Amino acid sequence: MSHFDRLLNLSYIAIPVLLTSAIIAVLANYGHTTSATPLLIASIGASVTIIFVIPSSPMGKTWPLIGGHFTAALVGIGLSTAFDDLILLITLTITSTIIIMIALKCVHPPGVATALVPVLSNTSQPDVYFLLDPVLLNVLPLALSGIVYRRWITMRSSNTTEKPSMNSKSAHEKSSLYFDELHEVLETRNEWLDIDEKTLDEIFKQTHLLALEHKSQKLTCKHVMTENILALTEHDSVYEGLNTLQKNKFSAIPIINSDKEIVGIFSLVDFLLYVEKRKINSFVGLYLLAKKKTSKTIGQYMKRNPISMHEDQHVARLIPYLTSGFHHIPITNDHNQLIGMVTQSDLIEFLYNLKQ
Repeated sequence: MSHFDRLLNLSYIAIPVLLTSAIIAVLANYGHTTSATPLLIASIGASVTIIFVIPSSPMGKTWPLIGGHFTAALVGIGLSTAFDDLILLITLTITSTIIIMIALKCVHPPGVATALVPVLSNTSQPDVYFLLDPVLLNVLPLALSGIVYRRWITMRSSNTTEKPSMNSKSAHEKSSLYFDELHEVLETRNEWLDIDEKTLDEIFKQTHLLALEHKSQKLTCKHVMTENILALTEHDSVYEGLNTLQKNKFSAIPIINSDKEIVGIFSLVDFLLYVEKRKINSFVGLYLLAKKKTSKTIGQYMKRNPISMHEDQHVARLIPYLTSGFHHIPITNDHNQLIGMVTQSDLIEFLYNLKQ
């Protein structure tokens, strides 16, 4: 990773942290109305760290954040009114808070510090109002910021890959052979792992792909692709496109420009998504409908900017795509020119030969 990429990734954390901290500070300053409670719970700083630095942590999700702080605050208030001995009070507060958070599945370590605020208060004894000011004023904006941040991360990662067809399962559901077993193992372990199952499964799959690359270093997309494939241009008619699919029994066909650069993929599914909503019971009916649309070009119905792979990339890099709804991946050269296609059948043949 270059220095620029490191700085860019750092800014993706620093900017949300800066904005969230400012919002919390403003609300705490203008919403604080009593001297009986602190302006800010110091543990909120640790919560900010968990949510933005390790967003995949189960401890940083919405329920652990809100539940952890509020249950901890209730424990601290309740015990501080029931006991006067400081040593006993601190001991019971820490222990009770952890046990209750585990029972309610809202483990959030900074919450334990929140529970100690009423216990160690040197001024007047905080009451239930402590839950509103400062706990609610601090936790609520952080929880909302965390939701927005996680959705932004998801959108940013999804924009780097093309979405598979609507009827297909995700790679997480389809290509992970041992996800159920992984879940069973995690359930039987008597320890808390600060990582969610999906992230752990993704690490497992990426490790498997890397192992495949090391096992067969010379196998690239060029070795398994189908060469000399048919291609059309975006200016060809829809009729010609569907006619080509029917004659050659293709599910899709690549679309290129005058420089033979890949610009899109045209498939029967893409056409169906755009034609008028009408009942078509057969391919013949669709064929006749397309024939009436001779003025329509493929460019109006094709899927632009399709996922493609370079000919020198390892064939293992195709697996996440071809096991998550993609049926074909265009292969390009250094000039982004189409030179072949890899289909699911090609991948199956590759995996079969790999085991021989």
